[in-house]
Amino acid sequence: MLSMKRKKNSINSGHYLELMDRIHVVMMNVEHHLLDHPLTEHYPDIKSKLEKAQKELWKAYQLVGKEDYENENNTY
Repeated sequence: MLSMKRKKNSINSGHYLELMDRIHVVMMNVEHHLLDHPLTEHYPDIKSKLEKAQKELWKAYQLVGKEDYENENNTY
């Protein structure tokens, strides 16, 4: 019976959408709480770094979505 237990960190199909959702939440927080902050508009160097972080999060979001699509027919 012990051998039938799932591994603690096993991946299932729901993990892809879950991670995409969490990345999206972080992206919205960056947008609404950091990029839209008055100081960000005042300091271009700060804005640039935050925009770079936003772009990297978007790339990660796309990678997760691609993995989900490529693994669509897998049993995980």
